[in-house]
Amino acid sequence: MKSLIVLLILFLFLIIRPIHGEAKILINEFLIDPQPQQVELINIGSDSADVSGWYLDDSGGTAYYTIPQSSVIYPNSCLVFSGDFNLNKTSADSLRLFNNLFSPTSSSPQLIDSFSYKSSSGSGISYLRIPDGENLWSTSTANLGLFNSTMTSCLITPTIIITQSPTLTTAPALIPEVGLNSTVTPQPTPTIYSEIYINEVMVSPESGDKEWIEIYNNNDFDVFLVDWFIDDLENAGSSPKVFFLEIGAKSYGVFDLPSSIFNNDGDTTRLLDFNKNLKDDFEYSKSEQGKTLGRTSFESDDFCLQEPSKNSTNNPCINPTPTLITPSPTEKIIFPLITKNIPSDIPAAKNNNFDVSIHRSVNYPIGIAQGNLNKNNILGVTDKTIINSSSNKSLIDLLCFLSFFYSLLAIVSILIKSKILKYIKYDVILA
Repeated sequence: MKSLIVLLILFLFLIIRPIHGEAKILINEFLIDPQPQQVELINIGSDSADVSGWYLDDSGGTAYYTIPQSSVIYPNSCLVFSGDFNLNKTSADSLRLFNNLFSPTSSSPQLIDSFSYKSSSGSGISYLRIPDGENLWSTSTANLGLFNSTMTSCLITPTIIITQSPTLTTAPALIPEVGLNSTVTPQPTPTIYSEIYINEVMVSPESGDKEWIEIYNNNDFDVFLVDWFIDDLENAGSSPKVFFLEIGAKSYGVFDLPSSIFNNDGDTTRLLDFNKNLKDDFEYSKSEQGKTLGRTSFESDDFCLQEPSKNSTNNPCINPTPTLITPSPTEKIIFPLITKNIPSDIPAAKNNNFDVSIHRSVNYPIGIAQGNLNKNNILGVTDKTIINSSSNKSLIDLLCFLSFFYSLLAIVSILIKSKILKYIKYDVILA
């Protein structure tokens, strides 16, 4: 009887007591070289964790990285942080993760996880756990934001709703933090956006540097590009590279490619959303090491060779401005390198010396409706014919010489003809 009562009490205790899950946050992968350094944290627990205000630090010193607000890691998912974590490239060092109770320089910081290494793994090579979240560390080509075992995305975020305003609305949720409950604003899930454009691409970086692509958000609100892709030729070339970017309204975001995918002697750059739908693209036929291919303006779909301007307004074109050819009313409009649809009333223009073919997924410049394109505001084109270029001058000199020679022949012909007529007239009189 006594044992039956004990079993009944134990059963009631198991039913009544609340069952609490637990989050477990670990360093899963980190990239030392090149800058910016990157760290991937993974949650292998059963509860979400708000890691806002946590700290990432190396083996010592006074500088450390503070994780931004609204950084929530959901169960069996990850977050990736970029910055300068002071990790040594040429000597031994450690990467350490602390919670937000005390800073790393305090007398009693609370260490969550750490990993020590003897030397840098090399440019583009990460230290990472294989399998994810386990104690076995290895080195491999960087794939931050992906599970190391399956190479599928480990970035998971909740749903976001876009209204027509457009205003972003998110439903706040009670997120249990490790050791503390708090209400936070969650990050968004993959969302369909328009007005997202390729702005500048580094396809031929200097030795040791990485390819990168700059993306512009032309919306009046922030966007969260979750599980979007950068790719080259469709169904050919390298595999698409997945990325996660938060870009402010009318602002730029940069994705550093973990490995090279673009050809220096011509290729296609494509921006795909999380469903791998094409959002923007362009083609180029050549490149120059250390220079980028950038948009000429946000009122044009043209790209040209530029000095790099990462995360800021693009620099001017390195090549000369193209010269205008004024067509006759019946002359056809021909753009040899530009393969997008252009209204037929825009004058044809020569290409500049740097051959960059363009193919865009949109037909008209950003913010300009079809039929309202200002044909007097075409970048790099003037309404005055320029005749002082070397090619035009040679043609004009040739035409002048031919005209002079023709006139000289006409005068000589007239003189000879006059003399012959005079002799004929004289012979007639004598006769």
